Amino acid sequence: MNNDEYDPHLVKQFLTYDYHDRGMMKWHGFYLSDHTSVLDKNTRAQVRERHEKHIEAMTAEMIANTINDAIIKCYPVQIDKAERSIEGIVPSKIEGLISGWFGSQIIVANEAILIEEIYAIKKLAR
Repeated sequence: MNNDEYDPHLVKQFLTYDYHDRGMMKWHGFYLSDHTSVLDKNTRAQVRERHEKHIEAMTAEMIANTINDAIIKCYPVQIDKAERSIEGIVPSKIEGLISGWFGSQIIVANEAILIEEIYAIKKLAR
């Protein structure tokens, strides 16, 4: 429709007599697609968190050797920190290249991780 076909009287008649806006009543009783997609995403994340488990534990020597190899050969790693939430949920693993270290910490994915907090670390495929 272009401006030549626009009739303000027809619009006024439609809004006054023909159109009945149900207001908020039309939104009650069903979810919008945005709501359901957020709910699905949250549900998937919760299920994944509840089923997340630690990878096999490593000794301090094995962890140190893996860190040294990763730094020297520049390959990405996956770090499993030795922690759980109060609900028993294992936090997500940290993945990325080891971009640096200082003292007893390494930097992976812009996060400083104490080496003694590492439960296990494994090499990732490039």
